[in-house]
Amino acid sequence: MSIDKKVIIILLVSFFSQFSFGQKYSVHKKRMSYLAFNAGFNFSFPKVSDRYSVLNSLEENYEKKYDKAGKNTGAQFGIRYSYNFTNSIALNLGFGYQSLGFKYFTDYSWNDTINNQDFNREMHHLQKISYFSFPMMVRWDMSNRQLIPYLQGGVFMDFRHQAKKEIHYDNTIDGKETKNEVSSSEIKSITDQTRKFNMGLMAGAGISYYTKHFTFGVEGNFRYGFFKIVNDENRYSDLTGFALQYLDVLDQLKLSNLNIQFTVSIPINHSVTMNILRRSKYYK
Repeated sequence: MSIDKKVIIILLVSFFSQFSFGQKYSVHKKRMSYLAFNAGFNFSFPKVSDRYSVLNSLEENYEKKYDKAGKNTGAQFGIRYSYNFTNSIALNLGFGYQSLGFKYFTDYSWNDTINNQDFNREMHHLQKISYFSFPMMVRWDMSNRQLIPYLQGGVFMDFRHQAKKEIHYDNTIDGKETKNEVSSSEIKSITDQTRKFNMGLMAGAGISYYTKHFTFGVEGNFRYGFFKIVNDENRYSDLTGFALQYLDVLDQLKLSNLNIQFTVSIPINHSVTMNILRRSKYYK
């Protein structure tokens, strides 16, 4: 057996032995409070209810074509206060900042009958909307060991901070950005074209690892927004130049998203004196 393989085996055995030892402890956090910090990334799911355009066409091919969630990326970070009513049930109140993105592309073709020339333009539209977010959830811990899986669910309220838009375009209509042809518009504000408030339901699952002083975890949450996000009154107000120059206005849509985030939390009550971790055989 090579030295590299021996080192790997020793490290794995050491890791699992430490994990097994850690599982000999149980977690006691009834009537305790935690302060958590989280950060991660998200994927958005736009759901179009009404379609709008500057130019009208009877052909569906001219409708906006939205990218899948894997390309509609954003990020978030925040802080959360948690109070444990029992060893399994906790209330989480949070404040955070998140940026949600969604993309679509359009294409147009013109024919100059005088000079007998064709003109093609494909445009990839990138929108980012940023919110101050206030989630409130109830969490259920599914174990009392140091490594605890959990489920959680509740509501959120989002207050829009700003919204921006950028367009990448080229002259080849093929559904993707053509190398050596792509150019970009300026990044401009579409804050007035989006609504100020949204709220909805959220639910998710995660896993946490407890120590006396810190708790580390990772979780995923799906957020379903109730309200439409585009301001209909300002849809055609050409404050950014997109409607005139790029023949584009926003569809009406709702925006849901899946967020993945990492968490680090600390007990507000003194963790050592409160004896969070105890040998499992003493658990009651």
